[in-house]
Amino acid sequence: MQVGSGGLRADINVTPLVDVMLVLLIIFMVVTPMLQRGKGVELPVVNQPEKQSDEGKDIIVSVEFVRRGGGFDYNIYVGDTLVDPNSLRTRLQDELRKDPAKEIYLKGDRKLNYGSVRKVMEICHEAGFTQVKLATEELKTSKG
Repeated sequence: MQVGSGGLRADINVTPLVDVMLVLLIIFMVVTPMLQRGKGVELPVVNQPEKQSDEGKDIIVSVEFVRRGGGFDYNIYVGDTLVDPNSLRTRLQDELRKDPAKEIYLKGDRKLNYGSVRKVMEICHEAGFTQVKLATEELKTSKG
C-alpha cells in the first residue's frame, strides 16, 4: 500500500470569472460609443427614461448652450459637425434622402430654455422627420 505524498490540492477555477469579465468588456465596448455620439452636452434628467438601442446609423443633433457676452446663445451640431442654423434644414433633408429609415435624436443642453430646443425640433420636422426623439439621462437616486 502506497501513501500519497502530495496531499489534497485545492485549485481555484478562474474560467467562470474570465467569462464574466469578457462579457462585461464586450458590453462596455458596445455601450460606450453610443453614449459618446454627437456633441457632449448636459442632458435633461428624468426618472424613468425609455431605453433605446443605438446602432450608429441614426442622426444625432446636439444643441449646445454657449455664453456670449452678457447673454447666452446656442450652437447646433449634426454628429460632431457645427452647423449654421440656416443650413440645418438642408443638411437634414440630405441625410434623409440618403436613408429614409434614419431616425433623429435631439440632445438639448439642460441649461437651454425650451424655446431654443423647440426651434431646432421644428426645423427637424420641416426637414421631413415625423418623430424627433429627445435624449435624456436617468436620474440617479441614492438609496438608504
